[in-house]
Amino acid sequence: MMNADPAGSGTVAQTIGDKSESVDTRTAPNRARGIIDLSGTQLADRPNFLEEKLLKTRGIISAEINAFSNRMTVEFDPSLISIEKIKKLILSHAP
Repeated sequence: MMNADPAGSGTVAQTIGDKSESVDTRTAPNRARGIIDLSGTQLADRPNFLEEKLLKTRGIISAEINAFSNRMTVEFDPSLISIEKIKKLILSHAP
């Protein structure tokens, strides 16, 4: 389910199952920022591995895991990759 922010902040939130992501569309053209909840996975315990894998993916500009909050911030080009594809890519590396 996707919900646009009615206040016009430019943020789109997405919830899939018990995980939630948000995408900030106010960044520069051809750039979006997504915050992906990694709770319930062991991925936040391996930040360098996951960040390295994502940065090799076309369309991903930056990736950073906050192990304390179990969230990953990804900056990407939405014309090349979607937040849904990024999430699938992340989950494919789950142990």
